[in-house]
Amino acid sequence: MTIRYFRNGNITNIKDFEKKYSVNIPEDYREFLEKQNGGIVEKNDQNVIPVEDISEEITIDVLFGLNTGSAASNVDTWMDKLKDDLLDGAVIIGDDIMQGLIVMICEGEFSGIYYWDDAYNFEESDDNENTYWIADDFKSFIKKIN
Repeated sequence: MTIRYFRNGNITNIKDFEKKYSVNIPEDYREFLEKQNGGIVEKNDQNVIPVEDISEEITIDVLFGLNTGSAASNVDTWMDKLKDDLLDGAVIIGDDIMQGLIVMICEGEFSGIYYWDDAYNFEESDDNENTYWIADDFKSFIKKIN
């Protein structure tokens, strides 16, 4: 599977982001932002991630970056838009082709990567339950789409 990376990441942007949103992003995601800075994911049958809790699958569309040149591909855009709906320490890191969001909880008991079905695309989703575990960490998440 191919990801067309944005490739203009830098450590200053990452530190500014962490300060602005009061988050400490994990080292594996920090390295990804610095080296790759997000990207557009090729859409094909290999780019399917299981959402095990509800026996569904998602197809990743974009992994957001910082200052990518496209507002729709920037983590900041989504954080600003949805900050009131996020848990403390959560970062929106991407989306899927159904416009659900990929969220990373950076620390604490529930740290990991989750699918947030904010549009209730799945039958199981409702106001009480619409966030589903995908991976324990960013490195494991990336392995699922590579």
